[in-house]
Amino acid sequence: MKKRNKTASGRKGHDATRNDAQTPPQCRIGKEMRLEDIPGGLIILFLSGKIAVCNQAGATLLGRSQEELSGMGLDELFLQAEDFPPLLEELSKGKSLEDREVCFQHTEKSEHWLRLNARPGVYEGEAAALLSIFDISSHKKTHEQLQLTREELRQTLRHHAIDLEQSREAVQALDCELSQKNCELDKATREKEGKFRALFNNSHAVMLLLDAETGEIKDANPAASEYYGYSLDELTTMTIAEINSLSPEEFREEKERAEKRQHHNSFFSHKLASGEIRRVEVFSGPVEYGETSLTYSIVHDITDRRQAEEQLLRFKRIIASTPDLIALVDRQYYNRLANDSYLKALGKPIEQVVDKPMEDVLGTDYFKNELKPYLDKAFNGEVVQKESVITTHVNTRMHLSITYHPVCNANGSIDFVSITASNITERKRHEEKLKIFSERLALATDAGKIGIWEWNAQDGSILWDKMMMHLYQTDKKKFAGTFDSWMGYIGKEDVEPLRKQLMECFEKETPFDAEFRIVWPDGEIRHVKAAALVKTQSGMSKRMIGVNWDVTTKRRLEEKLRHIATTDSLTGANNRRSFMERAHEEIARSKRYGTPLALLSLDIDLFKRVNDTYGHPVGDMVLRSLVKVCRETLRETDIFSRMGGEEFSAILPETDLDSARATAERLREAVEADMVHAGADTVRYTISIGVSILQGEKDLLDRLMRRADKALYRAKEFGRNRVEEE
Repeated sequence: MKKRNKTASGRKGHDATRNDAQTPPQCRIGKEMRLEDIPGGLIILFLSGKIAVCNQAGATLLGRSQEELSGMGLDELFLQAEDFPPLLEELSKGKSLEDREVCFQHTEKSEHWLRLNARPGVYEGEAAALLSIFDISSHKKTHEQLQLTREELRQTLRHHAIDLEQSREAVQALDCELSQKNCELDKATREKEGKFRALFNNSHAVMLLLDAETGEIKDANPAASEYYGYSLDELTTMTIAEINSLSPEEFREEKERAEKRQHHNSFFSHKLASGEIRRVEVFSGPVEYGETSLTYSIVHDITDRRQAEEQLLRFKRIIASTPDLIALVDRQYYNRLANDSYLKALGKPIEQVVDKPMEDVLGTDYFKNELKPYLDKAFNGEVVQKESVITTHVNTRMHLSITYHPVCNANGSIDFVSITASNITERKRHEEKLKIFSERLALATDAGKIGIWEWNAQDGSILWDKMMMHLYQTDKKKFAGTFDSWMGYIGKEDVEPLRKQLMECFEKETPFDAEFRIVWPDGEIRHVKAAALVKTQSGMSKRMIGVNWDVTTKRRLEEKLRHIATTDSLTGANNRRSFMERAHEEIARSKRYGTPLALLSLDIDLFKRVNDTYGHPVGDMVLRSLVKVCRETLRETDIFSRMGGEEFSAILPETDLDSARATAERLREAVEADMVHAGADTVRYTISIGVSILQGEKDLLDRLMRRADKALYRAKEFGRNRVEEE
């Protein structure tokens, strides 16, 4: 690194275009600034006059510890306190201070002269200024001594008429002394520069020194060499344009945005020697080196942070769009988050719900009786599930299945409780219908609508009444009245389990209770419920007397309800709840038998454009067509589900990474070839797929899904209509 000049705050860098006569823009003084990594004494001063932060070099110059300086009024350090208000007034007006000589009071109550530069800005949301200070006490004393000596010389010449030659010798001696002082100052400067060079080279932050006009890299520290993958010699032969992957127009737009924000940080995409593109945040400032204007830049890699922010945004969108009602409550019972479904159910805008007391949002009675008791249990670490009924803003009753789940922070304390409420109104209606059906069945039983049978152990005969004949769609001519003839009507899969259970109950004289399938003569399968008791009476053989009744309608209704609860109503695919249950089962099975398992996370590319162009009905057609293509492409053993919106997932049991990647490619190609005909329009669409596989015994479903989502995001980022793996 070539010799650097002091930073000249307010001077033009290669990206500054403002008039010098204007008030310089405020800088953003962020916590991310590492004051200890920046040469010289630095102070962050609130414009109230209090010191916020001081680095160690500044504390040494002021003769105090960093802890003593934190919160101290700067005016307490001025030797003459009246010098401070004018400086503070200029900073409050947004003016920068340059090369101000200020006399501070050292701990030994001695004068301590410092040169001060300051630039106003904002720190932690409060008006502040960044002050840089340099020790000029020795220079000041030398200057004062020179002034005093010269004054004495003039007085001596004036009053004592010293011989001219003696005066010349005195001046020469003084010049020698000054030369010696200058040599000492130069030595001190070189020592300071050596310290600055050490800080520059040893810093873990990536640092570059650029020509403000040409963009040439004049110097770089070892951290920059390690980060970019070039040697220091290579870097100093390059320009910043060879690293910055933005186009000149994009670069200019980003600089304009930074200037509008009045910040010294800008966001770019930098290309490493390996070809990898990384997102970076660059903090820059101008420095002067002789007649050359340079820019000092500190580069921070924010690629992972940006990805995390985008993933967080995606999660927020998922939460906002899920049909379940979601809220987050803190320990003061304030509602800190509410999704769209929650707001819709309440019929209130977000400003009347978020950051408001739950008592105000839901009413005092409901809060105290229905909400607070369960919140308190959750704050004590208990997961609470209950059902509740609320009246919506349109005066309709909504049945909810509510889960109160404690949310722990990093240290394990519970600061929030998440409330997730699923609308089970439709399920309750079906349950009510099922209840009515059960009541009707009971009435039918009371009226004799059940079949009664008797099995005689002595001769093996079985007697059936008329209802039994009706239940089995037979008659006395066709039914032989034996145990084996009865078993002939039973479904093949149920014969042996039913025979074994009957024999066991008969021998042990325990109640018999079973459900099995029978096959009617026309091939129709019916579900029959059976119950019986064993009777032994004196003088009579052991007998089993029981009843049968047809429960086919009930079972079909239960199956329908099960289908409704596990199936996405729009596409017919498994819904998220069903997917999570079955995925956990498949992962447990994979771990138990040591078989591989893969997960595909897929998303329709630019689906919003389809809806905006053709309308939501066509968008629904695209979703249904996608499900059809995926079902035709995947195996029957694969679990394919709609997770929400245009997002889908598939669990592939007994599938390794290579097979999963091949399956994902087949899916992608099949979807790319699919066409949805909507009237006169033909809609083509594509998908992006992320692939992940189960990794060992300790791997979990949420980790598996996060990896697949990360791979999906990368597929989106790399151009869509592609498969990526994680």
